[in-house]
Amino acid sequence: MENNSVPPGFAPRTSFKLKKAEVSVVGVEGTDRSNAVVDSSKQGPTQMDSTSEMTALEKVKTFLQQRPWLLFDQTDHTSVQPDPQQFQMEPLPKACLSNGVTRGSPESTYCVKEPHLLKGVTRGCPESGYCVKVTERWRPEGAIIEKLDKAPVFYPTHEEFKDTLKYITSISARAVQFGICRISPPPSWIPPPPIEENSKWRSSTFAPNIQRIDGLRSKLDGSDESRKKKRRISTVGLDCAFEFTSSMGEAGQSDVNCFESERGPEFTLDSFKRYADDFKRQYFRKSDVIGNQEQWEPSVENIEAEYTRIVENPTEGIEVLCGNYLDTKGLGSGFPIVSPDTPECLQSGWNLNNLPRLPGSLLSFESHDTCHILVPQTRVGMCFSSSLWRVEEHHLYSLCYNHLGAPKVWYGVPGSSRIRFEAAKTKSFPDLLKQHRLVKQVPPSALKSEGTPVFCCIQRPGEFVLVFPGAYHSEFDCGFNFSESACFAPLDWLPYGQNAVELYSERERKTSISYDKLLLGAAREAVRAQWEISLLKNKQTSESLLWKSACFKDGILTELFKTRLKSEEVRRKCFCASLKSQRMNSDFDATMKRECCICFCDLHFSAVGCPCSVGRYSCLFHAKQRCFCDWSNKFVLYRHEIKELNLLVEALEGKLSAVIKWAKDDLGLYLHELFPSL
Repeated sequence: MENNSVPPGFAPRTSFKLKKAEVSVVGVEGTDRSNAVVDSSKQGPTQMDSTSEMTALEKVKTFLQQRPWLLFDQTDHTSVQPDPQQFQMEPLPKACLSNGVTRGSPESTYCVKEPHLLKGVTRGCPESGYCVKVTERWRPEGAIIEKLDKAPVFYPTHEEFKDTLKYITSISARAVQFGICRISPPPSWIPPPPIEENSKWRSSTFAPNIQRIDGLRSKLDGSDESRKKKRRISTVGLDCAFEFTSSMGEAGQSDVNCFESERGPEFTLDSFKRYADDFKRQYFRKSDVIGNQEQWEPSVENIEAEYTRIVENPTEGIEVLCGNYLDTKGLGSGFPIVSPDTPECLQSGWNLNNLPRLPGSLLSFESHDTCHILVPQTRVGMCFSSSLWRVEEHHLYSLCYNHLGAPKVWYGVPGSSRIRFEAAKTKSFPDLLKQHRLVKQVPPSALKSEGTPVFCCIQRPGEFVLVFPGAYHSEFDCGFNFSESACFAPLDWLPYGQNAVELYSERERKTSISYDKLLLGAAREAVRAQWEISLLKNKQTSESLLWKSACFKDGILTELFKTRLKSEEVRRKCFCASLKSQRMNSDFDATMKRECCICFCDLHFSAVGCPCSVGRYSCLFHAKQRCFCDWSNKFVLYRHEIKELNLLVEALEGKLSAVIKWAKDDLGLYLHELFPSL
């Protein structure tokens, strides 16, 4: 190379010349920028200036940091001048690329090698053909073993397993105090077809997020040592990977307390499994000497102890990839949707595509078009990938099925201990801001020390984990797995749903479902069931008996509807008595969820509007704040008059005349159709 310098720390294996491309730009000082043209006719050798505003080394660092799937180490080496002979650039064989994985450097086929490797770690992976080995290792000497009480495990019989909601209701009283429980299906149950046999195993792609597992407490102690901690993204490249060193300043410290939201490269399920398996194999291997590596599988206890060590007492940064909360409409469900080969699983209530809208689940009164909660979510994980402490939206029930792969370790705090949990979280992270559904990974030991009960369970493939309303829960993966979860709302969820609505209103948080729509839908269905049971003796089905059990004066549905009606009546009298009112159209919120423009409160029962802005509404409480128009211009929309809702309460309490009248006026059920002679 004649008179051509190279970026500091790089030495090419083959000679090449860099030529300058002159750009003629028209539009600046009488020229037009939109017609920028590269003039290659005047190309010639150019001298690379290492003292420019951004050095070549800095540019490479920036390049690597902007690509979260690259392996790099952030440590302050600015005081050391790297030796150019220690870096190499060499062509990467195309055979190393795998389907669904993007190359680390799209514009070239070169790997960058970094000089400072951990002792005993070698480049390349001859036994698997991958380019980079995991630099961090299992540290059994630092293992932290959590001693937690186990959540209960249930083994339903074939007969019990037939009715999903009935069985869950039967175990709720025994298991709700644990927050979570495990359900092992009977041997007679036919599970969904293996996901590997699905065409989407190799065709559908997803982009996982990066999760930083270590250093969750570093920001709190603020020590200099934690600031200098190395940061390694442990991503084993299926095609090409990088490891680089840079200074970790305040920018790097800002996210040390939480999982990063950066996206990794796209994977198929097949390529992600190979990636995850190779990461786990390398991380837990007992020898770094090629050809002398003992093949073994770490136990769940080994992995849990190492995970706890990484979270509570990290030595180096660990980052993994996780496909979390993936919509089944994109990646696909592990349960059959249309499959003549598995009719039993297709129609089963344990099929998570059916669960939200099962008869008896209040979510059946919601619309698919307006509610994402009705769609199951899939999750693709690898060893150490985690879901942090959280409560399901609207404090719904949740059921998770592990389709394939390694076990998942779950931690649960019952809903009755929610206040204790939040107090312990605040004590562990006093500067933590309130977040939507997600809090930091407070170790179970920290919760237990504050008197918060924590329970755990191990979910293996083919098993369900049930999460009860209001329970905080978290989990991590022991290796590659593919799981799926769905929310549902049986009748005993109603009190939790009411509490969630009040909590969201206080915090001015958006709601995902209309509690009032579910409550009114349940009340109407209960009246229908009473009408059928009272007048049609052959209509006493298990479903109608379930609805009837929630009625009468002490029924859970009756009590909650009366409470909601009292609140609605007070608001109409106190805030909007002088406004003109009109009945809202039946499809007012059929295609979209209507919410208050001030507090995001649900508007299924009533709303306040104004001609100044069509389609913008407020709740009754915020009628004055809705706009600055004259009070006389505003109007109230209502779904039912108060006297109609009082009639519904009487019907729920079991008054037969009220049942017959509501059934005729609202449900279109007439006595003369049953008794033509009347």
